[in-house]
Amino acid sequence: MTADADDAPGAEGGMYEERHPDSPDVECVWQARATRDERYLTPAVEYWDLWFARQPDGEQAAGLAGPALGHRWISSTVGEHSWGVQLKAHVVVPGVSKRLLLGGEQRLTVEDQHVTIGRHRVAFPEYGELEAFVDRLLELGLLHSDDVVRRVLSGQDVGYSERHRQRRVRAATGLTGKQIAQLARAREAFELLLRGVAPAECAARCGFADQAHLTRALSAFHGQTPARILAGR
Repeated sequence: MTADADDAPGAEGGMYEERHPDSPDVECVWQARATRDERYLTPAVEYWDLWFARQPDGEQAAGLAGPALGHRWISSTVGEHSWGVQLKAHVVVPGVSKRLLLGGEQRLTVEDQHVTIGRHRVAFPEYGELEAFVDRLLELGLLHSDDVVRRVLSGQDVGYSERHRQRRVRAATGLTGKQIAQLARAREAFELLLRGVAPAECAARCGFADQAHLTRALSAFHGQTPARILAGR
């Protein structure tokens, strides 16, 4: 998650942190605390985000955000603590279509310190429990790790035709292999810009046709131009 200081007044007053554990199924674990009412700009990603939140009065909430092909804004209120886990693209929730949830969100029922996922009620997890929580959901079958899709996305030969691979990827992720590659390329360019690499060099290193192509991709996927990303480092 990134905050756009121009469009989200006071975003610098909040706290955000993330970590990327060495896990075959978890892309990122994150948490945020809002010290004022804020809006945050979030980039397009191929991952599902399973999130949790607690308001200052103790009210709890949870939801499942789908993958997105465009950047979007999320809002938080002063005193809110939110945390969540991004699941790698090959991880699915049985019975929930990623294509139907593309760019959207499904709220989960939270009652008596439990959250309902599928037809199961599980204990509402705290930030430090998220990785164990994902492992528990996998054990219960509330999440499923599609090993064939994982291998396809990592470039391994799985012995299927190209058409079968693409159908399998889209069924599991809600996106085409090409779209996932576009998101990964834009993310790589974004990270290079944050390190101060010039836009023209980023375009060449990440496989964009030219700098204008890079600008269009980052504007669509990250909501910022290369110049703005460099200026906000």
